[in-house]
Amino acid sequence: MSNEKSRRSLEDVEKTFYETMSKNTVFSSLSRSASALEKLAENTQTLAAEMKSASESSTRLTTSLNRLTLAAVIIAGGALILEVVKLCIGK
Repeated sequence: MSNEKSRRSLEDVEKTFYETMSKNTVFSSLSRSASALEKLAENTQTLAAEMKSASESSTRLTTSLNRLTLAAVIIAGGALILEVVKLCIGK
């Protein structure tokens, strides 16, 4: 009987402990903070991957624009040469 009484009181203490911890704002705040830190870590990893992808896209875009500019300069140079030739032949 004594053993059952001490066991019951131990169960009551445990129940009271968990009820108190669930109502404790510090414990709850720590739990929310840990959850927020996990989400922040996940978001940081996602952001790093997106930044890498954006950097690669930016590099490809820059290369394409440089090639397009070079093509435009070559065409303009060719047009200038044709105009010079036209002026020379016309005299």
